[in-house]
Amino acid sequence: MSGILNIKNVIRDFCRKQDEIITPLFRFVWSLIVFMSVNKLFHYNTLANKIEVVILLSILAALLPDGFMFFMVGVLITLHSFSVSLEVGAVFIVIFTAIYCVFVRFFPHYVYAIMLVPVCYVLHIPFAAPIIIAMVAGIPGLVPSICGIVLYYFSLCAAEVSRLLAVESAENEIEALRQLSEVLMSNKDMYTTIIIFAITILVTAILKKFSYPFAIYIAIAAGTIVNIIGSIFAGYIVGEDVAAGLVLAGSLIGAVIAMVIRFGQGVLDYQHTERVQFEDDDYYYYVKAVPKIDSEKAKEKGIKRSEEKMRPSEAVSSKVREILDTPTLDIPDTDNEMA
Repeated sequence: MSGILNIKNVIRDFCRKQDEIITPLFRFVWSLIVFMSVNKLFHYNTLANKIEVVILLSILAALLPDGFMFFMVGVLITLHSFSVSLEVGAVFIVIFTAIYCVFVRFFPHYVYAIMLVPVCYVLHIPFAAPIIIAMVAGIPGLVPSICGIVLYYFSLCAAEVSRLLAVESAENEIEALRQLSEVLMSNKDMYTTIIIFAITILVTAILKKFSYPFAIYIAIAAGTIVNIIGSIFAGYIVGEDVAAGLVLAGSLIGAVIAMVIRFGQGVLDYQHTERVQFEDDDYYYYVKAVPKIDSEKAKEKGIKRSEEKMRPSEAVSSKVREILDTPTLDIPDTDNEMA
């Protein structure tokens, strides 16, 4: 474990020192994956499919805010949709406008949760998405993940409409219009997927908030089990065969990625948990401090608890009192002033 922690510390320190380079590079790679996934799902416009366009958009998305990437995703899908038919493009503009308004108004920092779902579908691990989103975004990632599901199922509808319109006949045109009109109304698969994602995200996000030992790991395991059982059970109710291997593989991959994320955030040392209770004139305070395992800091400090002038519990109490006694500025309520 100490060797793995040393590697993590080296990577962490390197990323912190080279943050000005690492962050744009990571954003470029993520944007490139997103745009390529979009072109994989929607492949009807020649200009949007050019690799030069994808690379240019990825560079811009790496340097500009997250909202730009999501906006350009909408532009690409719009080009693809109008390449299928005028009706498909019009329907997508309505859907994207609704998603964009929800995203900008309520969830401006969770654009990655919207795009993670289509990316996981392209990688054939869709059931990994809810566990990862629950681990990174928590409950606020629920609505963006639903938006990602809607985008994916719209891509399936666009593909079917394109197939029908490839053969010119009145019956195919009528069927294409019917499918467009029902793209969000009577799609049982889409609503089933939304329910499964919602339950998995809620279970994982709620359980990881508890303070009992190993709550995060229990939450990941519980979310994985709920994801697998819910997917298979939902398929049985809908009356469709569910690829159990795909569900199992995707859920396990999502659990592994969630564990890696947890490890990157820090490994908790539950054996040295400290609990402090004290009071002042107005409140009782109950503080629980769970230290993170950091082998590098342990070597620097030598773990000399016996030579410390203050015990850990007293240190925690002193720190909390220091924070509570620190005077705070009266910040005006800007929302009420604007109103």
